[in-house]
Amino acid sequence: MNISKIIDPKISRRAFLALTGIVSALMQSILNLPWLAFFIFAPMVHCLSVCHEKRAFRLDFLCYFVPYYLFQLTFMLTIWKICPLPSFVSIPLATLAWLGLTLWECILMYLPLSLFLPLRPHLKHRLSEIVLLCLLLTAGEWLQEKVPILAFPWSAAWLAVTSSPLLLQSATLISCRLTSFIIFLLNGLHGEIYTSKKRFAYTAFALLLQGANLSYGLYSINLDKKLDNIYPQIDVICAQDSLEGREKSHRKALDSARSYLSIMESCWRWGTDLVLLPETAVSKDYDEQLKEFSLISDFAATHGCTLVTGSFYLENGKDYNALFAYDKNGIASSPYLKQVLVPFGEKTPFAGIFHLDTMSECADERHTKPLASDGMTIGSVICIESIFPSLVSRQKEQGAQIICVSTNDSWFGKSSAREQHYRHCIMRAVENRRYVLRAGNCGISAIISPTGEQLSVKSDKSKGAVWGKVTLIGR
Repeated sequence: MNISKIIDPKISRRAFLALTGIVSALMQSILNLPWLAFFIFAPMVHCLSVCHEKRAFRLDFLCYFVPYYLFQLTFMLTIWKICPLPSFVSIPLATLAWLGLTLWECILMYLPLSLFLPLRPHLKHRLSEIVLLCLLLTAGEWLQEKVPILAFPWSAAWLAVTSSPLLLQSATLISCRLTSFIIFLLNGLHGEIYTSKKRFAYTAFALLLQGANLSYGLYSINLDKKLDNIYPQIDVICAQDSLEGREKSHRKALDSARSYLSIMESCWRWGTDLVLLPETAVSKDYDEQLKEFSLISDFAATHGCTLVTGSFYLENGKDYNALFAYDKNGIASSPYLKQVLVPFGEKTPFAGIFHLDTMSECADERHTKPLASDGMTIGSVICIESIFPSLVSRQKEQGAQIICVSTNDSWFGKSSAREQHYRHCIMRAVENRRYVLRAGNCGISAIISPTGEQLSVKSDKSKGAVWGKVTLIGR
């Protein structure tokens, strides 16, 4: 049975696939309807799983995934505003980047899926076909992170359920990929319930799988809440400013430092142990002698807190995006340097040809480990790095008791990318069973518990801060 006919007999299968691809993208970036995630992928899973011809399989794949990725990657069109090239060059480059990245994500997703038709004849049961397809879909999401050239795991099925901590807990068993697999598999089962004669069997299996998923979710949430009684707690503040895009880059570093100083003073709670500022809060190469940085260090010393802030860092002729942690004496630790840069935004391809300055990615292990300050081990993540599960997990493996995400999302403008980028932080908290602090220039700033509960969130673009108590969780 054609699954699109269940909705409207006049809708063609491929038009229906394109429509559900867009709705799936909306689910991952804007809509907060987590339970719909177990149904919205069903047309795609069903149509691909019943294909027997390569051409039909490819067309169905393209009809779903091209709209799916095009919608989610529209924010790439905004990068021309920060690209150090004239607008008549940067706008076409941004458009090519949008289309090129969409094509690249489709290729990476299709590579594992291309194995489905060759492997299918070896399977004896319809259920095994659905399981195989869901595994290959999950492998496609995994490949988007692991491929050595232009890894960019921006889209994932699990993003659709981040507003429900109960549905995220399976990620603690392996990673976010297990959550995606469960979502795909339940969609496949729901598709069979509507199209197969064995409705009772598929309904029973779907109920069993979802029941196991929810039971583990309840168990995991209850387990994580006990951590607050085992490990020490601290008071934290995450501050944000309100300057968008080029306004931020054009403001003097000293003015930025003074602005954050005023935000911290106005939001200060005595007894606060840790303050987090956004990426490049002081937009200048670090030099402790400069007034921009002495203002920050003096605040940490006079208020007796650890202060984590973003800035730039120049070493051996290379410029890096960095995080520093000032201790209660106002002394900065060795910096954490960003390992993954935003293409076209921070890192300009072929910069040497155009004689342009560009940022550098850090591969030095001395500067990619968690920050240490005042007896705390602080997992450090800058902006786009939060979408890479393995990079954040490495911080935990190196002893991070808490994860701090410092970001600048001002260049996203009014696109849905601001919300989608934030949702990755929710999963990083659950995957690693750590509190996540997020400070974002123009938002979103938040405190997220290890269960994925959003304890305090500031989602607008105004100046301000969020604050609360978090637990420093050990191994």
